[in-house]
Amino acid sequence: MKGREGRPLRRLIRRFAPHRLEIGLAALGTIFFGLVNSAVALVIAGLMDLFAGAGALTADAPFLIQVKRALGGFVLYDITLTSRDQARTILLYLVAGTVGLVLLQALFHFVKEYLLWRATYGVLTQLKADLFRKVIHLPTAHFDRGRSGDILARITYDASQLEGAIRAGINVTKSVFYTFLYVGMMFLMAWPLALMALAVFPLSALAIKQFGGRMRRAAGRLSQNVADYTSYLSEAIAGARVIKAFGRESTVLDAFSAKLKENYRWGMKGAKYASLHNPTQEAISTVGLAVLLLFCGWRILTGAMSIGDLTGFVVLLVNAYKPIKDLGEINSVLARASASSSRIDELLASDDEADVVRGGDLRPDLSGKVEFQGIEFGYRTGEPPVLRGLDLTIQPGETVALVGPSGSGKSTLLSLLLHFYPLERGMIRFDGHDVTRIDTAYLRSRIAIVPQETLLFAGTIEENIRFGRTEATLEEVVAAAIAANAETFIKRLPDGFASQTGERGVQLSGGERQRIAIARAILKNPAILLLDEATSSLDTESEALVRDALDRLRQGRTTLVIAHRLSTVQSADRIVVLSEGRIAEEGAHRELLERKGIYARLWEQGRLNAE
Repeated sequence: MKGREGRPLRRLIRRFAPHRLEIGLAALGTIFFGLVNSAVALVIAGLMDLFAGAGALTADAPFLIQVKRALGGFVLYDITLTSRDQARTILLYLVAGTVGLVLLQALFHFVKEYLLWRATYGVLTQLKADLFRKVIHLPTAHFDRGRSGDILARITYDASQLEGAIRAGINVTKSVFYTFLYVGMMFLMAWPLALMALAVFPLSALAIKQFGGRMRRAAGRLSQNVADYTSYLSEAIAGARVIKAFGRESTVLDAFSAKLKENYRWGMKGAKYASLHNPTQEAISTVGLAVLLLFCGWRILTGAMSIGDLTGFVVLLVNAYKPIKDLGEINSVLARASASSSRIDELLASDDEADVVRGGDLRPDLSGKVEFQGIEFGYRTGEPPVLRGLDLTIQPGETVALVGPSGSGKSTLLSLLLHFYPLERGMIRFDGHDVTRIDTAYLRSRIAIVPQETLLFAGTIEENIRFGRTEATLEEVVAAAIAANAETFIKRLPDGFASQTGERGVQLSGGERQRIAIARAILKNPAILLLDEATSSLDTESEALVRDALDRLRQGRTTLVIAHRLSTVQSADRIVVLSEGRIAEEGAHRELLERKGIYARLWEQGRLNAE
């Protein structure tokens, strides 16, 4: 890998720093494995010399066998056998030596593989933890413009590709070491044959280069496509009810099938190049081996070379060819991993929320006073702002209802209060403190939100209520449920507070989910409460229970509520009407109706429900 393609993998390699001990011991195991493997070739060469010498004996000739092995001018052994008993003893020693070396080889193989897997899973576990930590700390704007399926694909598919990359990178290192070791042994054993054998290596390298580039391009497109169809799948699952309600199953299926076909096309492109590469390498190595055997056979026939020389050399040659051939398969894995690593690095390198939304270190005891001063804000650069010069002051304990046409900035105001986005202009103050000087996590701990569509997490009811304050006792959880009018239905469930809610709370009704959300907010005991009209989609009975719980929750707290129901508007201390990002009207219900402005029009159009 060179240039930009190599950088993501180099960053991945740096993640192995905490696993230096395992890597070092695995490297020693790799070295000893290669040395033992080379020793096996030399012992087998001795056995072949012994067998060839025994086969050449005639019945009337004296018993004489010479078993000699030299390496780089250094004589490893030189044994002259003059009796069958000596031959049997040497045979026993050579066979026992071979078995012993193979067992030792197996031990070193286990040690190096186990330690490498341990380091690999350690790196992958930490990488996935880092990815999830990054996702949790991404700014809200990232989720506004991105798709959850794309993030999911990076954590699942792309991370799984890196597992292969890590193994492939380790195998590259081993392959290079083994190649140099075995080629070095080949030169020491017979350097003219080694030169002949190495003639095919450039052809193998050329094949790796030619196929590698194509595999990398196909892998990049495949990785992007996986993110695309994973995102589409995630959206389809989340919107299953809507799809069925509109009878669009076939439309969605056709669109998903098209994405799968694209995935198949790029997957097969990569498979084609990988499949072509292996037989190409096999053909190159086979031709090289055939030429070598032809030359060696001629030398054996002329007496210039022994069967043992040929056997030992061929064993080393096969051991040297295997890592070269493996480099082709490794290249395919690295190609996919390089694309995945780039996508993961892109996510990890993106700004955290703390980089985008500035917060300080103040942790004041908030009474609930909130001031919006000259607020101007837009979600995207170049588009008209959603809020334009908005000024609003909310006193401690006051309930302010926000009404206005769709797109007037009501939900945006709640998001800014939670410090989800940086302001373009203006200032938000809490008890006189600029929001940018307050610790963001602390600020959010003092604010609770009950949304219109409650999201519950897969788990028990107790765990979902405790989400408001994880250190709360069971008694406090039960008290919060009682205050939220939730205890009655919870007790009817088979396992009570230990009952499972199901994914996104599908086991519960809308009213039950809302009361769990209210219990969560009560347990949090916030100074400021945000309500995105939590009763607008409920039946009459559920609404009455939820409204009673909300009235209890609002007592003594500053409350900012997006209002769609008359009951909510009339119970507010003040009504603020937003239009085109500005405060258009402000006052009580009757007063605003008499003005015959925007509020009166919303009332006449039925945009404020009178029950």
